[in-house]
Amino acid sequence: MDGERLLSRNARAMRSSLIRQLTGLVNRPDVISFAAGSPNAGTFPHEQLRQIHNDLVDRERGGVFQYSVTRGNARLIAAVRDRDRRLKGVRLGSASTLVVSGSQQGLDLVARVLLDPGDAVFVETPSFIGAMASFENVGAKLFEVRCDRQGMDPAHLGARVAEARSLGHPSKLAYVIPNFQNPAGSLWSRQRRREVCAAANQAGLLVLEDDAYGELYFDGVDSADLAPLKAMPDSSHVLYLSTFSKILAPGLRVAWVHGPEPVLRRMEYCKEAADLCTSTLGQRLVLEFLRRGWMPAQVGRVRSFYSAKSKVLKAALGEHFGRLARWRVARGGLFQWLDLPEGVDALALLHASLEADKVAFIPGAPFFAGKPRSNSLRLSFSNVEDENIAAGLSRLSRRVRRALA
Repeated sequence: MDGERLLSRNARAMRSSLIRQLTGLVNRPDVISFAAGSPNAGTFPHEQLRQIHNDLVDRERGGVFQYSVTRGNARLIAAVRDRDRRLKGVRLGSASTLVVSGSQQGLDLVARVLLDPGDAVFVETPSFIGAMASFENVGAKLFEVRCDRQGMDPAHLGARVAEARSLGHPSKLAYVIPNFQNPAGSLWSRQRRREVCAAANQAGLLVLEDDAYGELYFDGVDSADLAPLKAMPDSSHVLYLSTFSKILAPGLRVAWVHGPEPVLRRMEYCKEAADLCTSTLGQRLVLEFLRRGWMPAQVGRVRSFYSAKSKVLKAALGEHFGRLARWRVARGGLFQWLDLPEGVDALALLHASLEADKVAFIPGAPFFAGKPRSNSLRLSFSNVEDENIAAGLSRLSRRVRRALA
């Protein structure tokens, strides 16, 4: 049987991202890889999670492996809401909360519930490829919005909304990552958060705020600067998405969304059809970790780990790329963005670097919804040994010089 012939229109339009296509190449054991955008397993609280797991199994036997409710464990939801109020200033008001199986499921559910084919979604330049894939998989049309050092340009957002509507694209959603964005590592200013929040509200847009990295800030960053858009006075139009993947462990697959109940209810229906519920065991592990008061120390350890790695990367960049690239030093998160000289093609550079130098990174082009910057690239420092950071960047800088020559 020709399975291809039976595919839906949506399925026929789906494509694997370049990052997925490159995974087998860039994650070889003989390669110094700045490609993997995953947390370092050395930061996971293995012993504490093992202790909680054993205690739960001893106490509850099979109950901890049973189905949960689709909306999520009620005690976990209460704990997450309380934590987001206290630590992040998130204004919940009448907002509801849904536990999801990782941030990626949250993105997918928002796309399925809000977007029809041809609807416009407004994204940063560049933006997270996983979110853009979720929007495009339901037939949405992506519109890039210009960004500067302060964040998304609110005036340009308004202009792009007007443009999209003039072209017949209903405009419902803006997707933003104000804290240490994947891929660019950028951090929005407080003023820009207020302006974009207000501009989106004025334009009649819902805002999907993705805050996967906000707790991973480094020395010199004031935590008050990280207050989400959902902490703004008038933020009822903001859907706030966050996760425990970066501060605990991604394999737990526990994330959450705060937002208007009518939207969350439909997301719950959609989730029920997709997976019934987020892992009961994962939710209980997280809940007990929070209940025992271990989270502040865990976040502190994780933050210190990545902060130290970022300093090693900063020194190596200064030594090897001082005149070869432009960058803004990442102040948190897992990523560093580089713009190489015009004329250097990062994808061609990757293939040459892999073959000759055994160094990998992710080209920047896939992170653009519009015209890509082919001379850009993303470095992830989370899983590179300290001694390999300088060695890898030294080799890569020589490869860039050869490309320029």
